[in-house]
Amino acid sequence: MITREIVRAAFPVVPLDEVVEFLDHRRKPVKQSERVEGIYPYYGANGQQGTIDGYLFDEPLVLVAEDGGHFGDPDRGIAYRVNGKIWVNNHAHVLRPKACIDIRFLTRVLENYDVGPFINGSTRAKLTKAQAKRIEIPLPPLEEQKRIAGILDQAADLCRLRTRALDKLDTLGQAIFHEMFGDVAQNSMGFRRGTIGDLAAETQYGTSEKASETGPLPVLRMNNLTYDGRMDLASLKYMDLKASDFAKYTVVAGDMLFNRTNSPDLVGKTAVYRGQSPMAFAGYLVRLRANAEGNTEYISAVLNSAYGKATLRGMCKSIIGMANINAKELCKISLPIPPRQLQDAFSNRLAEVDKERLKFEAAIAESNTLFASLQHRAFRGEL
Repeated sequence: MITREIVRAAFPVVPLDEVVEFLDHRRKPVKQSERVEGIYPYYGANGQQGTIDGYLFDEPLVLVAEDGGHFGDPDRGIAYRVNGKIWVNNHAHVLRPKACIDIRFLTRVLENYDVGPFINGSTRAKLTKAQAKRIEIPLPPLEEQKRIAGILDQAADLCRLRTRALDKLDTLGQAIFHEMFGDVAQNSMGFRRGTIGDLAAETQYGTSEKASETGPLPVLRMNNLTYDGRMDLASLKYMDLKASDFAKYTVVAGDMLFNRTNSPDLVGKTAVYRGQSPMAFAGYLVRLRANAEGNTEYISAVLNSAYGKATLRGMCKSIIGMANINAKELCKISLPIPPRQLQDAFSNRLAEVDKERLKFEAAIAESNTLFASLQHRAFRGEL
């Protein structure tokens, strides 16, 4: 996070208004229902929001979130550089750098800037144009700006390369699944066909106990399950369970969780818990444990496959608002039933992929720490 104290440390500072021209008057919002997809990027507060069939700008620019941005966590990025034919809605300020400032340097200053002191709005945080103009920008000589931007760009490229490698690793699990089980929709491998219920030893709904910010036991909620079949433990809440309810409402390694209630697009999110410490699970989730014929890694992979997603969408196609697929309906979903040994072999290969994932995630965290350190040193004049 870049604060005013950091940017004041080594270089002269000027208001943002002195180094850019605001082009906000040329922005034009378009309702999603009225937007016609096309070849031109459509931008908002947090980056590209889709495409559109026309453009408003065609030059190098910097976009800064006006409202709806990550103002409480600017390390996620509140500014980004764009170029070419684009459309921008009214949730991002449009900045044209003046000759005195390098566009790459300006982006690096603004992308993680703590704009908290400039935010207005009690219900929805907003960085108004009047307040944005007051943001203090360090202004070293132009050549020094380019040098600093070059160093930071190299560090950011390292972060991107490692993130792309992780993205490719994510597709490896899908490739392994297809290699071992073929097209599950067509059952191209000719396995015996059955239902998820044929592979389930038990299903259990989660606890309705209220969660809070602190407590002895972390609790998994529907937001902790990702659409692509993983568990995101970055945002957890906690609770205390009675001893008599502990086994009933906790997961152990190998348990599968199924998001039974959500929007029609998100209901059915599925992931396997691989942690070593028990965690509670909330009421919108179903815990499934496999019997001697099944492996939850295989069941979860089926539900996260194109076939599984299409099946779940079909089960919710007539529902408006919150959709629900209960445990009985989950168990009726059809799937091929490979030999247990093959399912276990798939699970073992996924475990190896998961080990590699941990290495990549550690490398990405190291890269992000390095970038943040370089950013701070750069604007303190220590590079």
